Amino acid sequence: MRDRIRLAGTLAGVTALYVAAGTLGLSFATVNPSATAVWPPAGIAVAALMVIGLRAWPAAAAGAFLTNLVTSQAIVSSAVIAAGNTLEYVAAAVLAARFAKGRFAFDRASDILRFATLSALLSPVIAASVGTATLRFWGQAQASDAAMVWVTWWLGDATGVMLFAPACVLWTVRQPAGRAGRFETMAFAISLVAVLYVVFRASAPAMSDLPIGMLMLPVLLWSAFRFNPRITATMGVVLSIIAVYRIAHNVAPLVASGPAPLLVGQALVSLLSLLMLTVAAEVGVRRRIEDETRLLNDTLERRVDERTTELTRVRNRLVEAQAVAHVGSWEWDVAADSIWWSDEMCRVFGLPAPPANYETYLTLVHPDDRERTSGAVRATLETGRPFSFDHRIVRPDGECRVLHARGRVEVEASGRAGRVVGIGHDVTERTLSEEARVQLIHEQAKLRESEESNRAKDAFLATLSHELRTPLNAALGWAHILRDSLQGSGRDVRAVQAIYRNLLIQSRLVSDIIDVSRIARGDVELEREPVEMRGVFEAARDMVREAASAKGVTIEISAAGRTAVSGDSRRLQQVAWNLLSNAVKFAADRGRVTVSILELADLVECVVEDDGPGIAPEFLPHVFERFRQADASVTRQYGGLGLGLAIAHDIIAMHQGTIDAGARPGGGARFVVRLPRPGASVPASLAVRGTLKHRDTERA
Repeated sequence: MRDRIRLAGTLAGVTALYVAAGTLGLSFATVNPSATAVWPPAGIAVAALMVIGLRAWPAAAAGAFLTNLVTSQAIVSSAVIAAGNTLEYVAAAVLAARFAKGRFAFDRASDILRFATLSALLSPVIAASVGTATLRFWGQAQASDAAMVWVTWWLGDATGVMLFAPACVLWTVRQPAGRAGRFETMAFAISLVAVLYVVFRASAPAMSDLPIGMLMLPVLLWSAFRFNPRITATMGVVLSIIAVYRIAHNVAPLVASGPAPLLVGQALVSLLSLLMLTVAAEVGVRRRIEDETRLLNDTLERRVDERTTELTRVRNRLVEAQAVAHVGSWEWDVAADSIWWSDEMCRVFGLPAPPANYETYLTLVHPDDRERTSGAVRATLETGRPFSFDHRIVRPDGECRVLHARGRVEVEASGRAGRVVGIGHDVTERTLSEEARVQLIHEQAKLRESEESNRAKDAFLATLSHELRTPLNAALGWAHILRDSLQGSGRDVRAVQAIYRNLLIQSRLVSDIIDVSRIARGDVELEREPVEMRGVFEAARDMVREAASAKGVTIEISAAGRTAVSGDSRRLQQVAWNLLSNAVKFAADRGRVTVSILELADLVECVVEDDGPGIAPEFLPHVFERFRQADASVTRQYGGLGLGLAIAHDIIAMHQGTIDAGARPGGGARFVVRLPRPGASVPASLAVRGTLKHRDTERA
């Protein structure tokens, strides 16, 4: 809807402009009121049809009808003349669109000439013929004046189309900027005013031999060469208006004499304008060609720069890729015996430049691999098949590197080998990694064998312990019975007590071996319940009382605060027995063993100390390892297999506790056990490590 309203407004504007220009043009009529040598409406109407399209013909027809009606006051003759004018305008627009590229007819000289010939000179024949015949038919023109009326009508329409149509059309088409700057434009305007003053001044002398109007030619040429066609066409319109006005008022005719000075003046201005418009169009074509050439050159330069940048980036990426992958490229010209290396190839060999020839290259190969390398290259030259092999090179600093070489030969048309190209890949790290992997596999195999051996050993120890425990339990039971049945202190009593004591030791050793085996297999289960640690250590003291009495060792137990923990009472008693028996074993004769049980926040701390020789500092890191004792003399002097403390350590770890060994101030050994109280949060430092399997069952 908006487009229709806009179109209607535009057409109404064209009609109004047509009527105004037509009224002005008819004011210069001389031979007949309806025929004038100045007819701008023709150019306006043709421009409207070229820009808007043939749908603008009603505006041109309405304008022609109204203009003629005002002049002649005859409706029928005005309508016929308007029809002839409309046919002229439509024919001019159609011919321009068909043969001169329509609204772009003024971009090239050839199209301008086609427009001038067909639209400006040929089409006005229609309106001139129809108009003259109509005036003659209705008696508005004499027979003697018919020829002059026709010529005037035709020339007025022709100059109107030739002058005003290009200017109107060019103001609707985008034009390139001219080459003139601000100062040149000012100079041009001053020159134009000066020329117009000289040509059209009132006191101009008659110059029959030199038309003074030719002074406009330099100004028009200046406009054509330095400004765009729009300005040149507008200049023609301005010159035409001024010329018509001055000639009509008989101020300074462009020609000195003649029967129709207005016709001649219009024709001269039209020809000059057409000539300058043609020059401006050709200048514009040249400028467009120059601009396109410049743009093409700029585009080509930009593409070359982009391509160069891209090639540089690709080369840099290739160099980076070669550096990262430790892969260098090379080329050997067989005929010239010259070698080219990439930067990475030089870096791999540790050289600033490639070797001079092939023989020099062979000197860089490890002596043991030199013959194999030369043979592989020689085979490639003879057979044409590519090669691929690993060989060692020796860098100038003496470092030996492993290089994987791949290459192929390029055969010339004559059948001879021309070039050999390939890559060199530094695989030293990969080779070392593969060797390390093979070594790791061997070590893992040995570790598996060791683990299998340990499992077999643990299984054997478990079987052996069970086999020993059965007869040992029977012997221990009978020794216990004999000890209780004998009285006195005779030799028999001492013998039975010695047998019982040693059987008890052997039973404990067998139990330790079984426990170690079960812990190693993860078969130990815990039954948790609140356990009072003072009672645990008192029960353990009763178990070692006889051994302590034999050495005269005193065992003192003290407790402060709540000393209950969450654990397996039987296993904790085993820990307490191991710690006390170990302390009694190493305590001095008639010495003392102390046990201190304290409450520390969420933990219970049990400290066992003796006054024996203590633990050597270098042995402290190994005190809880299985089958480890300070030296062989300890085994001979104190006996045992070195399992008690290892078992105690594992059991405490299963309870999410810790056990530490150290030296007692003043001499002796000191063991500290820390266990969480019931319901207490376990610190991260006490988290269980290992694969010990246990079962927690809280008891009330």
